[in-house]
Amino acid sequence: MKLRLWQAECINLALTQYQSGDSHFLALATPGAGKTLMASELADQLLKNNMVDLIICFSPSSIVSQDFKESLQLKTNERFDGLIGAKGRALTYQSLQYLDVHFWQLFERYRVFVIFDEIHHCAGSNIDNANAWGEQIILNIQNKAQYTLALTGTPWRSDAAPIVLSSYQQPNAYSGAS
Repeated sequence: MKLRLWQAECINLALTQYQSGDSHFLALATPGAGKTLMASELADQLLKNNMVDLIICFSPSSIVSQDFKESLQLKTNERFDGLIGAKGRALTYQSLQYLDVHFWQLFERYRVFVIFDEIHHCAGSNIDNANAWGEQIILNIQNKAQYTLALTGTPWRSDAAPIVLSSYQQPNAYSGAS
């Protein structure tokens, strides 16, 4: 399937950012724009360029998780069932709290690319202001994943909590016309 222009540009921007030393990339696109396909293509390129060993995708529901699993399998021609020999796994955010130490050791042993679909469900800039999902990301993924890709169509939270892995900057004060 041919990528849309925005998808190809987004992949190039993410790769450039990763290669310049920044391990996190946030992609904002409207629902239905093709974020899953773009993320699967980026994952495939990272595998083919030997930049990562494993890919893990987290999403807010089992239906979305299954869609991501199928997209990743089709694009990479690899398995994403989490079994021996697989290149990764697609999980729900709910599973974050139940993953054991053996799972988290993958981040110490392998170069892991983590995709977060609908990242706005995960809050926190630190442990003190994180929700349950955000806390697990901060503790176990934030400084351990080789690369992360956060996807969203909603770049804010209704509770005004910060989205996990995101850096916020205050806009310059408006000085008005002189």
